Amino acid sequence: MQRLLLPFLCLSLGFGADRLSDLPDPLVGTDSKYELSRGNTYPAIFIPYAMAAWTAQTGDGGWPYQYAKDNIRGFRMTHRPSAWTIDWGSFSIMPGTGPLKVLPDARGSKFQHANETAKAYRYDVLLDDYKTKVSMAPSAHGGILRFSFPKEGNAWVVLDANNGGSSVEIHPESNRITGTNSLTARGSVPGFAVYFVAEFDRPFASFGTWDIKGAKDEAKTRSGPHTGAYAGFRAGEVVTVRVGTSLISLEQAERAMKAELPKADVDAAAAAAQQVWDRDLAVFDIQGGTAEQRKTFYTAYYHSLQFPRMLNETDAKGGTVHYGLYDGEVHAGPMFTDIGFWDVFRAQFPLLTMVNPSRTAEIMRAMVHTYEEGGWIPTWPNPIERNVMIGTHGDSAVADAYMKGIRGFDIEKAYAAIRKDATVPGTGVFKARLGIEDYLKLGYVPADGGVQESAARTLEYAYDDFCVAQVARALGKKDDYERFMKQAKFYRNLYDASTGYMRGRNRDGSWMTPFDPLDWGGVFTEGNAWQWLWSVQHDVPGLMALMGGRESFLKKLDELFSTTTDFKVGGYKQVIHEMTEAKMGEMGQYAHINEPVHHVIYLYDYAGQPWKAQKWAHEVMVRNYKPGPAGWLGDEDNGQMSAWYIFSALGFYPVNPGQPVYAIGTPLFNKAAIRLENGKKFTVEAVRKSADEIYVQSATLNGRPLDRAWISHSEIVNGGTLRFRMGAQPNEKWATGGLPTPDEMFATSQGGAGKAGQ
Repeated sequence: MQRLLLPFLCLSLGFGADRLSDLPDPLVGTDSKYELSRGNTYPAIFIPYAMAAWTAQTGDGGWPYQYAKDNIRGFRMTHRPSAWTIDWGSFSIMPGTGPLKVLPDARGSKFQHANETAKAYRYDVLLDDYKTKVSMAPSAHGGILRFSFPKEGNAWVVLDANNGGSSVEIHPESNRITGTNSLTARGSVPGFAVYFVAEFDRPFASFGTWDIKGAKDEAKTRSGPHTGAYAGFRAGEVVTVRVGTSLISLEQAERAMKAELPKADVDAAAAAAQQVWDRDLAVFDIQGGTAEQRKTFYTAYYHSLQFPRMLNETDAKGGTVHYGLYDGEVHAGPMFTDIGFWDVFRAQFPLLTMVNPSRTAEIMRAMVHTYEEGGWIPTWPNPIERNVMIGTHGDSAVADAYMKGIRGFDIEKAYAAIRKDATVPGTGVFKARLGIEDYLKLGYVPADGGVQESAARTLEYAYDDFCVAQVARALGKKDDYERFMKQAKFYRNLYDASTGYMRGRNRDGSWMTPFDPLDWGGVFTEGNAWQWLWSVQHDVPGLMALMGGRESFLKKLDELFSTTTDFKVGGYKQVIHEMTEAKMGEMGQYAHINEPVHHVIYLYDYAGQPWKAQKWAHEVMVRNYKPGPAGWLGDEDNGQMSAWYIFSALGFYPVNPGQPVYAIGTPLFNKAAIRLENGKKFTVEAVRKSADEIYVQSATLNGRPLDRAWISHSEIVNGGTLRFRMGAQPNEKWATGGLPTPDEMFATSQGGAGKAGQ
């Protein structure tokens, strides 16, 4: 569904204010390095969800752009979703003057941030060494770059087809360079490649190709492990290059280039991209807060719109087609990739279900296509299954979408896919749930069974089983529902009452020793026993009972934030960046820098002390999300860190995706309106006298008193107004009744009575 570009968008922040598209700051989070993540982002210039993105390139490896560096070596068409994954099918374009330099280290130029402008829809910079101004703008399957050369010296442009296997071909008669890059994940089908067409609006004064060692000649074609091409131009020329890409063919790349960039005009392309950003960002109308907080909010939404990366292409007949990543064939319908389900099932996918359900349905169709073509739903496609991280959280995405009423995809096939996750070992490139045989037999993944991160896997498999069960119940599959709900209780098998933590357990039932809750790694993923204790979002009442009841639960939850910030390297045997960042957060063992704890603050709502959720949610928003390249702390991770902020700033959060309910926190802005896809509007208002009034005193929903710390998905999408009266001190009597269980929510949705309907 396409949203209308409303005429008031440019003025939506008030007279004379920037357009919404000018509020996101792509440079936020870019002052990162291997040892310390300040977001681990790069200044991506893209159309929301597009196949292609662009960035200035200051280096190679996981950090294509680092703010601390002062040398640009290219402008990269990138598919990189994370610093820790591959940049499949990329290539770079770099202008210069004087003697021709083709290799990345040689061709770079100094630049100054004072001469750099980064917007979601456009990037401009002056290359000091070449006195050349560069401007670029994105399209869905490519982009456009303009090089304004000085009036002295030889001018040239290098196209670097990058490593991983590449080819180039020069077509001087049409001012084009075409080529391929084949870098992809191990296990991809033979012949995989990204095809690109780069068409210049000026004739080549000279041209040639080069190899991995930088050896140049005037040949028109070259292929090898790392190849490139170059073209010479006249001094003083302004050269524009249009680029199209495809996973299917050069013809498809050319088709995309002509359709999306009909003329060699960077300004026109940037204006078109800006309109798209104005439209998509206008989902939210934010009032109040500081100017920096509003910019942070829209920067977060910009990050949330980058992934998943849709691989849809339009064929000669106007149909939507995609390249089959697992069989190498061209198929009808949508496809997506570059998405870490381990991160984004928590908030980024739930955000999509709220603001863009039609996109969610399209993603669900793509997931079904992946299942049809590859036999499984991937856990971390980049571009194909990489089997990094743990769990099969595509199960969560399917359940959350379906339980929120999103249709338009084959739910029976989707259910077959997630049921397969929960019942059989993975095959081929899909490892799925490692240790599933023991998990089904013993009720946990054993620590001595040869599978790393066994405790974390058990906890996440149990949550995923809950998600499978919810779809089974909705489809009337009673036996499956009962089976998977039983498996969803397997988390109980890892709780050690003598220590008060989840622990690794051996095959014979004994606890793994030695045990220290400050130890990172080992049986846990990127965390320790403190952080993983709470990974039972699907059964918080059950976890409370396991821990000795509500008071014991609250005592431990309080201690999470007040205990030492120290850590022990544990199974990692060395300090990793997450440990450093968690300590820098100065919130005890609460490590917001990583995803497993993102729901934990809101568990206070379940235990009847919502004012503590309000306190800590506000603290995290203020401490961890600041403006500037070094303003964030931790990995962005495909939009999850951003989605947490968006929900929390609105005043509610999806603790348990798969259950259509949100726990209430503390709204950051005086007014936040969500323009829903169905034409309705849901508004959150916070009546306060000053910014330090962060505690909810009372609330109304559509004018009626609301004395519960949650709101249902249907209440949001039906439109209305949620109004809070705020104060500087906690109101310990408001909304102490906890949250409804999934059973109560389901009974209400089926027309039954219960807590959810009160």
